[in-house]
Parts: sequence; C-alpha cells; structure tokens
Amino acid sequence: MSSRLFAYSRARTVLWRRHGISATALRFTSSTSTDKPVPTQTTNHTDADPPATEQPNVVASTPLYSKDEADAIKPSSEKANDDSSGKKSGSRFEFVREREPIVVHDASQPIKLGKWYRIDANMMDYNQVGKSHINTVPRLAHGLERVLFSPGVHLLQDPNSRVYNFDPYIRGITQPDEFDFDKLTPYITSSKDSKLIKYARERKKRFVGSTSSMTHVLSHLYFAISGGKQPDISSMSMRFADMPSRFTRGMRYPASIALRYNDGVYSIDADKSFDVKDSILSVMGKSLEKLLTSTPSEFEMYKKQNSWKVKEIPEENYHYVEAEDFILRSQLDCRDDRLPRKTFDLKTRGSLAIRMDLDNHEVSRGYQIKTMKGRMQSFEREYYDMVRSAFLKYNFQVRIGNMDGIFVAYHNTARMFGFQYISRREMDEVLYGNELTGNHMFKMILLLLSKMLRTVTDQYPETDVRVTFNSFTPDHSLSMWVEVIDDEKEAIAVKMYQETGQYSVNPAPTAATPEASKEAASKEGVDPFATKDPLGAKPTETDAENALLDELLDEDVDPVEDVYVNSDHPIQHYRMESFSTLNNQDTDDAITLRDQTDEWSINWSLKKSTAPPDELVRHYRQLRLKQSTFFERPSADTPEEELAPLVKVLRRLSRRNMWMNNTPRERVVVNKSRIPDYAPLKHHRADRPVKASSPKPRHRSSPKPMLKTQPAPKTQPTSKPQSTPKPQSTPKTQSTPKTQPAPASEKNEPSPTNSSSDQSGSPGV
Repeated sequence: MSSRLFAYSRARTVLWRRHGISATALRFTSSTSTDKPVPTQTTNHTDADPPATEQPNVVASTPLYSKDEADAIKPSSEKANDDSSGKKSGSRFEFVREREPIVVHDASQPIKLGKWYRIDANMMDYNQVGKSHINTVPRLAHGLERVLFSPGVHLLQDPNSRVYNFDPYIRGITQPDEFDFDKLTPYITSSKDSKLIKYARERKKRFVGSTSSMTHVLSHLYFAISGGKQPDISSMSMRFADMPSRFTRGMRYPASIALRYNDGVYSIDADKSFDVKDSILSVMGKSLEKLLTSTPSEFEMYKKQNSWKVKEIPEENYHYVEAEDFILRSQLDCRDDRLPRKTFDLKTRGSLAIRMDLDNHEVSRGYQIKTMKGRMQSFEREYYDMVRSAFLKYNFQVRIGNMDGIFVAYHNTARMFGFQYISRREMDEVLYGNELTGNHMFKMILLLLSKMLRTVTDQYPETDVRVTFNSFTPDHSLSMWVEVIDDEKEAIAVKMYQETGQYSVNPAPTAATPEASKEAASKEGVDPFATKDPLGAKPTETDAENALLDELLDEDVDPVEDVYVNSDHPIQHYRMESFSTLNNQDTDDAITLRDQTDEWSINWSLKKSTAPPDELVRHYRQLRLKQSTFFERPSADTPEEELAPLVKVLRRLSRRNMWMNNTPRERVVVNKSRIPDYAPLKHHRADRPVKASSPKPRHRSSPKPMLKTQPAPKTQPTSKPQSTPKPQSTPKTQSTPKTQPAPASEKNEPSPTNSSSDQSGSPGV
C-alpha cells in the first residue's frame, strides 16, 4: 500500500512539472485489472452535460477523488448487478459514485433539475440599499444602556439586599387590556411595503422579504447543509451536562411562505394559515419594547386612560440590503453609538412556564426566575432554551439588519427579572464555531434559497404560490412543496380552522340540539314528548351490530382527507441533496473554518418528484395536517392527569410563587450609583479627557449626612498666626465632629454618586 501511495504522489508531481496539470483537475477511474489508475484531465463534458456552445457561462469542474475513494468505487460490471444502485444508503462512497460531474453555475442562467451545482460565499455580494436613518432609532431608557457593555445577566433587583439596580418603574408589566396598541406603528408585510418593492424594481431583483417571514425558511436550509451541526452548550454548568444539545421541536416545524406576485416582483410573506391569533408573548412584546425605550412619563401616555395625549404615531425604522435576487428588510429597534455596528435588536423573553403553557399564561405567570444557575427557575435555563429554540433565527435577523447583537429582557408577563446583552459574535461561536463560518454559511444559504425560489417562479410564472420547506425527512434531504394559492377558498378554510380547529372548506357536522330533534320529530308525525315503553321490544342483535358498525365508521374517518389543498392545480414536490467540499475534499460532516485560507463550497442538486398526482396530494395533505396540529397545547380545562410531566411541575411552581408578583413595594431602595439619566447622551471623543465633578467632602465619623451650614467668612492673612482659645475639656466617651477638610487624596477621589459618567449610564472609566 505504501508503494502504491508513493507512486501516486510521484505521478502527481511529474504531471504538475511537465504538463502543468494541477491536482484539482485529476480524476481517477478504477478497473478490475491490476493496472494503476491513470490520471486524466477533465476538460470534456459527459454525455449528459450540454455542449459548451449552448451554455458558455457554465464552467465544468470535476471534483478531486482521493485514492481510497477511487478504489472504493465499484466497477461498471458490478454496478449493473447491484440491485441497490441508484439509492442513497448512507455510505459516502455510494453517494459519490452516484453523483454526476459538478458545474459552477452562473446566476443569470436557470438551473437544470437533476444536475449537481457548486456554490461558495464569494459568489454573492451583500450591500446596503438606501439610508437606514439610524439617528431616528430610539435608545434604551431607565439606565439600561450599561448592560450593553457588561457581559452576563443584570438583575433588576438584588435578591439579597432588595436594592434595585435600575428604575423600579419597569418592575411591573402593563397588561394588554391596559395598553393602547392603536397608538403604535402597525406592522407592514413585504407585499404592502411600497418602498421595498420600489428598491427591487430599480435594481431588477425578483424577490423581496423581511426578517419575520424568512428566518424560519433560512433555518431549514441551514439544517440541510450544516451536516447535522448542533449548538455548543459546553459553557453551561454541569447540571446541563446530560441535557440534549439538539435544536428544539419547534425549530423542526415545517416552514411555509407565500410568494405574492406584483408587477415583476415576488413578495415573501409568512404563511398565516394556522397562525390565526397572536400569542400573549407576541402581543406583550410590542408594549415591552415601548417600555424599554421610553421614559416613565412617555410610557404613561400610551396607556388607554392617557392615550388621547399621543398626537403622532412614529414611523418604523428599517434597514434594506440587497443579496443575489433579494431585497431584504430588517426593523431597527434600538441603537447605541458606542457599539461597533451601532444598532441592536430588542427581544422580550417569556419564562419557561409561559412558553410551555401559552394558552394558560394567567396560571403560569407565577413562575419566578430566582437564581443564576440551575435547571429550573434560573437565568441559565432561559439561556439554554434560547440557544436551542431561538438563537438561529435571532442570528439571521441580526445579520440581515447588520446589527451588533440582541438585548434580552426576561419576564413572566407580570414582572421583569433581568436583562442581558448577547453580541453577534457570541451567537456565532455557539451556533457555528466562529464568526468566519457564520458569514460563509449565511451567504450560501441565501444563494440556495434564491436558486430554489427562482425554479418555483419559472414553473409558475406570475402566480401566487405557497412554498413549504421541511428539512427533517427520512433521507435527510430538504423537501420543498409548491401549491397554487386560492384566496377565496383559503379564507373559508381559515375561518373554519378558527371555529372548529379543522383546516377544511367542508362544513363540519354539528350535533343536533334538542329543539331541532323535536322539530324534526313533529314534522314526521311523531309525538316529540312521548317516552319509550319500558315493556316494549328489546333491541335485537342486528341493531347492536349496526350501532357498532356506525361507531367504527366514525372512528375510521381519516382527518387527512378533510384538510384543504388546492388540487385544482398540480402539487409539485422537489427534493434537494447537498454535501460540502472543504479544501478539495468532499465530506458530509459539519464544517468549522479555521482561517481565511480554508476553501469551503456547497454542492447541491434539485430533483423533481415523478410520483402520481394523487399520491403527491395525499402526502402534502399529511404535511399540512402536521402543521395544523404541531403546536397543540393544553387548555385551561385539560385534566391534570393528561398534562405533560414538565407542565405539571411548572404549574405547581407557578401556583406556589404567584404571591411574589404582587409583593408590596413599601420600601423601595434604588442603587444611587446608577441613577438613570433620560437626557440625550453626550459622547466624548477618546482623545479628549472627561472632566469629572469634584465631590463634596463628607464627614466620615458620623453615620448621618451633614447638615447644610453657611460657609465661614474669609479672613485676611496676617503675618502672625492668631491665637485661638482652647476648647473646654470634654469626656473621652464623647467625640466632637472634625471640622478640618479631607486630605487631598480623598478630595480628588470621585464619588460614585456625583460621577458624571455613572449618571449618564455609561460604564465606569
């Protein structure tokens, strides 16, 4: 084996020196003979590839196979006798053997189904469009800006001393029935954003979208090409050592988007078929964002009793970027000019009990966050769940908006517990390993989505379609379903789903009321008030069999058949396969780049299903039924024995600690060294020293503050010191206050109360 490897490396060196053939342009073919494989330069297309004259923009590039891979490939004679050929069984060598030569595709040309293509991050430019108007973005209030520059969780109130680190006004949370949401700027979908569509037409882009409508789809594309990479939770305490690190079940929820056509531009809107009502967290998120960026007097005007004072509704601030065929929009929540990227996103994170029992938040709002670490009632548990369920979507939102990170506020819908700032670099290290890998991954995901959506719109030109992505399939590939949208029938199905919970256009059978039964009996000539004769004929065996048969028929009704699907147009199904190439080596494993010298590309192929139309409709209905029942949660009437074990524990903890939400605030102590300043921040240049105000001398022996006294009159200096009378003798037990000024070292020491840097909310200098 060593001699063969030596001959192989020697042949590569000779070819490189004599003929200039690089190692990346070699392909080895295996044979049953004992001859050594002969390297050939891959400049010719295969029979399946089109000639070079038809597509001059397509560059042929065959990947390099290692010696072991070439020897592992079966000969053509054995391949013909193998019954399992053509099926992916999980072996990497069989996967390589099935693959056709890869081509680097030009973005101006449509892809061909069944062909393998290669993309890398250098193929896409990511640039800002227009102006973001960062100066109009609000700032944090209540002294919360110092959280941005101090890692970790910052408690609103110290549990030991009961001292508030921030303004106590934000402790209690205003409930939705007390807040006037009509005074806030309403959310505008991508299809109704005229400025977004205008940018797309000016730059000849095909798709427009926002962060809220695209992040879930981008997550499924990440699952498809990441090689099964899981988030890194090694920084957690040992109590989470045996906890799962994979992404949560909610992240695996099939994602659907609606492509709305508008004069040459397709708008990407989130599919709201099964999201018929806003949860308590999404509703309170709007009011909490206003709370964190407003002074107490400003926030009071948005309550219903004072909302008449709000004269103008402020406009939202957006950041627009162009990438491949997209014009993307991101909302800017907050800013601080001292951050590297100036802006950051606000996230209000409900506690574990609220998230697990959304429909019964009034019962679960007693759950308290008491400690820093631990599996329950801790900030560490909230961070652990956020890593597995929301970090990926947060990271995509931050990247689209070119933001620096996220500001997280932890609450239980009744009171606030603490705050934490998580930078984009921290999220990159947890998700991808480093920031370099995250940048490459994000660009390649956008490239893939652009190619796939372009294939859909070419199949259905100038048509509104729904596209559903599902990355958790048995063969670990990305599944994409396409359905033409019929707005009239879907409105009926959505209304039916709101009333009965069934996404169907067929009216659900309702049980007959007693009044209706009596009316029907009277029409048939039967006395509706007559009772059965107790001595009458007993039910026969045939009647019992018929009743049992009717009951079985009712139980065997397949709910899939009632799910509405627009079968008037054909349902299309596509399957995307992919693998990575790192430094000219193919792999199916997760990739983490070490430095800029690493070359990483994604090889992918899109295939269209050839199954019968009836079978495709049946599978698609099963997927839509899964979407409609994916987030079924217990209601308030659910018996205790039918609840999940975790929900039982959370409800028990909530009932036990419900009284803590209504703790009276008869003694409020605020940390005086952290006085919130609501005036605009005055930033100083780094090269200019900041003048600190001189502190007042304070008596050190007396625990009480000194009383204000009038200053003594100034005396003219004399040549001889004047003699002063000696004070009368006092007992040693009594101490007289010293009237001498403090030493110079103590006089120049800045006081935490009078420090200008602390009053402005910035970190200590």
